[in-house]
Amino acid sequence: MTEDNNHGNKTLEGVVKRLGEHGMSRRQALKAIIASGMGVAVSPLVSRVAWGATGPGGLPLARPDKPVTLPMHGDPIADGLKPESGTFTVFNYSDYLYKAVLDKFGEKYDVDVQLTTFANMDQCITKLANRDVDVDVTELTPDRITQATAGKLLQPINHSYIPNLKKNVWPQLHSPFYDRGSRYTVPYACYTTGIGWRSDKVSEDIPNMDNPWSIFWNAQDYKGYAGIINSPREAIGLAMLYRGNTDLNTEDPKVIDQALEDLQELVKVCNPKVNNTEYQTLAQGKSWLHQAWSGDALMNVWWYLPEGQTGDVIQYWTAGKGKAPIQNDVWAVPVFSKKPVLAHLWMNFILEEENAHSNFVNFTGYQPPINSINADSLIAEGTVPEHLSSAVVRPEDFGPGSIQYMTLTAEGQRMWQDAYAQFISGV
Repeated sequence: MTEDNNHGNKTLEGVVKRLGEHGMSRRQALKAIIASGMGVAVSPLVSRVAWGATGPGGLPLARPDKPVTLPMHGDPIADGLKPESGTFTVFNYSDYLYKAVLDKFGEKYDVDVQLTTFANMDQCITKLANRDVDVDVTELTPDRITQATAGKLLQPINHSYIPNLKKNVWPQLHSPFYDRGSRYTVPYACYTTGIGWRSDKVSEDIPNMDNPWSIFWNAQDYKGYAGIINSPREAIGLAMLYRGNTDLNTEDPKVIDQALEDLQELVKVCNPKVNNTEYQTLAQGKSWLHQAWSGDALMNVWWYLPEGQTGDVIQYWTAGKGKAPIQNDVWAVPVFSKKPVLAHLWMNFILEEENAHSNFVNFTGYQPPINSINADSLIAEGTVPEHLSSAVVRPEDFGPGSIQYMTLTAEGQRMWQDAYAQFISGV
């Protein structure tokens, strides 16, 4: 290897290491570096899943106003099958499922329940595609469902095992735009993206600013205490919202380049921390201003406030339907699940009102889309402080006119990852 090659390799490894500090897997980082022209070719993220000119496998790109019915790969399990025995394995993020709920499921069906975790959706999809994990049910995000379906990583579900979908779930998510007819998925938790801050540290009246998103570009006084979410879509999306652009699935290179330029300017203004710890650091006073998900605000108040502090120091704002992102996560059954009956029963179990409520208020802080868990009841019972009513998601927030980060084309994905890699390398 020549000296120049040695230098290039060290530079490449340095960038990979830096991206890794911000939560990217090595493979994820290399893909972003290649996209930016900074490195050499590596294997595709998921060798079995090919992106077409539209979306993965040539499938249409689902949008809130452009619903998609996914193709059926195989048949659902038959009606009336007995639950399997042995160990049942759930695949999910860490800290996104209450152990007591897992244990309760195990007791109900007389099985051992095991939780296997992933760090991010790239890792989840890669492990499912390569069959590096032996899991029976998996958590996913809607922007990855088309990819997982195109790669034949999921099996269709039989709704006869999941009556709670229609019984308990918001009608808006019975047949969501990303999976019409709920052929492969059921919803899990929902959340909005907005701004979290400490009212005892941030002097601006953020909700009443002409452009609340601009607070980050005027946060010189909060340098060292400002932060944005460690996610390519959320970080770049923040810069787009700052410019008044609500098409958060755009593949316009000019818009993406402008977002990158604005994020780089943000480094000069307040040098934001790029992480996903805002669910606790706002309460701890380590962060004063942070791009946040709605569930983060609730978690700060419920579990992380130091003794003697009141919850009203934690504030949350989001722009509302059509002006800020809203998302929901889902459950699906891997095609190789050895316990598909139990997987279906799990989907029904987690949509049971009592279990969904317990998982939400006792651990995750992320609201399930359950009819009985609504803004009025949460505030009336004191579960959610009235000043954080903006952190409660409502059924009408979904549907046409809403903004959701969704699947991009291969070229679009490359552009977003390229921009994020360049931003992170300079933070």
